[in-house]
Amino acid sequence: MPSPTPSFWSVCKAGFRRNRVPAVILQLFAGAILLLYFLAPGLRGFFESIEELKAASGPGFAVVSTAIFGGLIPWGVMVYRGRISRKEQWKHLTFFLFFWGLQGAAVDWLYTQQTIWFGSESSFKVLMTKMLVDQGPYNLIWATPNSLILYGWKDAGFSWKRLWAQSTASTLRHRFLTIQVSAWVVWVPAVLMIYSLPPDLQIPLFNLVLCFFSLVLAFVSKN
Repeated sequence: MPSPTPSFWSVCKAGFRRNRVPAVILQLFAGAILLLYFLAPGLRGFFESIEELKAASGPGFAVVSTAIFGGLIPWGVMVYRGRISRKEQWKHLTFFLFFWGLQGAAVDWLYTQQTIWFGSESSFKVLMTKMLVDQGPYNLIWATPNSLILYGWKDAGFSWKRLWAQSTASTLRHRFLTIQVSAWVVWVPAVLMIYSLPPDLQIPLFNLVLCFFSLVLAFVSKN
């Protein structure tokens, strides 16, 4: 007899337990970068050069950098640690580069639009509004369903037929909640820090946080 589908609250508690240590490490990492930006004048030229590069490159910067920091670097670590079989390595690399390049374009659009809609100041009201849009409609309508479907396809051996056969309403609901709760645990504090920076530094910090979190998971997670 199949085991019952976990309740919403059990999924929430499991998502928190699974991600609490990596999430705390990530918040400290993002906070350190934020402090360096505001409190280390000697690094201001470095940050300004990144801003200029992002401004000059436009959305292409987000696509390439997110593919590298979200896809290529974690893929290399997973290959080194034997998390991906040798025969699947290039399929996974292609998937990760495509998936994270797509996410980079979407996140860059979101950050740009939020600056247009709500401005670039870092007041409490603006930061909270941007965080709620980011972690609410954007995640619920785009980021989480997108991850659920595409990563599900990858985990089904890149077979849409197998993915469809494995998917039921209860399993999809459970996976959706697992992904979403885990994302909230990690990203609610992180995006508040990201939106505290000038617009052209938001994607670079997003990429550093994304890469760092992926590496932390690669070393502390068994699965």
